[in-house]
Amino acid sequence: MAHPDPSQLRNVAVLGHRGSGKTSLVEAMLFAAGSTTRLGRVTDGTTVCDFDEDERKRGMSVSAALCHLTWNGVKVNLIDTPGEASFQGDTLAALRAVDAALMVINGASGIEVQTERLWQRAADLGLPRAIVVNMLDRDRADFDLVLAGLAELAPGAVAIQIPVGREAGFTGVVNLVSMTATTYADGATAGVTGPIPDDLAGPAQAAREHLIDVVAERDDALIEKYLEGQEITTDELIGGLLAGVAEGRLSPVVCTAAGSCVGVDRALDLIVEALPSPAAAGASADGPAVALCFKTLADQFSGRITLMRVFSGVLPADSHASCVRTAHKERVGQLFTLQGKEHVPIQEIGPGDIGAVAKLKEVLTGDVLVTGETTVEFPPIDLPTPLMSFAVTAHDQADEDKLNASLRRMIDEDPTLELHHDEETGDLILSGLSQMHVEVVAGRVERRFGVAMDLAPPHVPYHETITREAQAEGKHKKQSGGRGQYADCWLRVEPLPRGGGFEFVDKVVGGAVPRAFIPAVEKGVIEALKQGDLGGYPVVDVRVTLYDGKHHPVDSSEMAFKIAGSLGVRAALAQAGPVLLEPIMRVEVTVPAEHVGDVMGDLNSRRGHPLGMEARGHDEIIRAEVPMAEMLGYANDLRAMTGGRGDSTMEFDHYAEVPAHLAGKAHATA
Repeated sequence: MAHPDPSQLRNVAVLGHRGSGKTSLVEAMLFAAGSTTRLGRVTDGTTVCDFDEDERKRGMSVSAALCHLTWNGVKVNLIDTPGEASFQGDTLAALRAVDAALMVINGASGIEVQTERLWQRAADLGLPRAIVVNMLDRDRADFDLVLAGLAELAPGAVAIQIPVGREAGFTGVVNLVSMTATTYADGATAGVTGPIPDDLAGPAQAAREHLIDVVAERDDALIEKYLEGQEITTDELIGGLLAGVAEGRLSPVVCTAAGSCVGVDRALDLIVEALPSPAAAGASADGPAVALCFKTLADQFSGRITLMRVFSGVLPADSHASCVRTAHKERVGQLFTLQGKEHVPIQEIGPGDIGAVAKLKEVLTGDVLVTGETTVEFPPIDLPTPLMSFAVTAHDQADEDKLNASLRRMIDEDPTLELHHDEETGDLILSGLSQMHVEVVAGRVERRFGVAMDLAPPHVPYHETITREAQAEGKHKKQSGGRGQYADCWLRVEPLPRGGGFEFVDKVVGGAVPRAFIPAVEKGVIEALKQGDLGGYPVVDVRVTLYDGKHHPVDSSEMAFKIAGSLGVRAALAQAGPVLLEPIMRVEVTVPAEHVGDVMGDLNSRRGHPLGMEARGHDEIIRAEVPMAEMLGYANDLRAMTGGRGDSTMEFDHYAEVPAHLAGKAHATA
């Protein structure tokens, strides 16, 4: 099959907060386009994109899934992304592979935490964006309220549709450009277009005038005509709207109810007609192939599967390409496109298109593949750092080696994970973005590789620091016959402001410590700071000054001064008022108003510091700073408190001193 022309392609990431109906919308689009023969449901695990067992069990996406459809002769690649912050690594990587983003908002819940964050991520990448207000057939769904909320988040957001009916009576959409109404019979994927109902004629006219105002004021070619009072024609309105979308100045808003397919075909029209093609970014079949690898799958049968976007050139099957990062030449074997979990073989991936290849050896997420002699680099994918750690062991001790190998493969798939051996305890530590994140990984390891694993309580990344200046001598002297070991140094430690890190200052004069040995003292200091005396945690925010010492012309060596530096800084730290620091998380909790009191009281009991609260739609947003140690397992507690209606996100904010009466408890967990 020949590859499609870049102008006949659309690559779109479907974004949104968890529960906004992204997967249901993608499923309805596939059904409306004839790519599936039945409308799958998230609730029974029959959708194309949520095929993983964890997704079926949890009722939400935990990884990005690729699918495609054809609409009006245009191939549309859709990447259904996770809306839960625990799995945002896939979402952020997917944004690098597309030309536009479709933000899905729950019409009943309105703008939520991840809506804001993902919108800003897409904006930072310069992606054109359109907005779908979904689930408008649900109780308490309110299109106007969502639009009002968008005014602050996305000043260029403007409705090009308004709904016909409310809640269970939502049966169609009014097109504000053509000034027609499309209504849908029960179960129909295609609507019937006709005149606007009489009761909506006034609201539709007002909404159209607002659309014209917004488009004109953001278009230099139209603003003068608009200010002179001249009429903006429909063709001019369309041209101004399309130009505004392409440049990121405007974001059209449409209405859907994915579960009943209302408005879904019109949303597909928006993708094809308003969002840019790869051709707009210069994709061409000419020249060498350049492909960005944006996702890796660890498949127990096919091995490593790499999803890639070809930005230029043509990548054929059974060819060779080089990884820019490693310069390693890879054999590109069978190529295929993905329809959820189904692999569809193809002969080549053309310019602007998205596909996959199996069994690349050294290519990781974020790598660039090229053919020929060209060298191209893309900015690294900005992924979040792990927040929560667990000690992991194989349930069957005989599987320990297999567990390590399996987890390494999972890290290939999800680079937001980290795995390391704790040198002090000997534990194998797996770190992820949340407890749920790590639990999902454990489930995948067992299903894919047959290794059951046990998770010990989460490891909170405490730090240690000092509160006052101190100084001490570090002296290493050893005589064992023959050449001995001798080094003597005086070190002063001082606290730095929080977040100041580590500084080493050399103030030795007169050659008391020879220049050749000063780097060895610094190495010894750095090694000693890796494990403080309070609980074996890293020591941070400290300045260490080497200001005096002694040496022996024969017995002094780099190793001796390294040991002396380590001994000296440990002695000084012990006199400098050492304290324990704990990570403080910035937490946002979204709950129905009736649960605010319970949630606020619970956060207070967790040593939370309230930052404020605001109404958002029918819910309240509570913001607070809370120690990470108090938030372990919070998602489960919140669900219990709110009957499953509460949601939360958290991200690292800063380190703060652990209260003295609690420091001993933290030491005990070290």
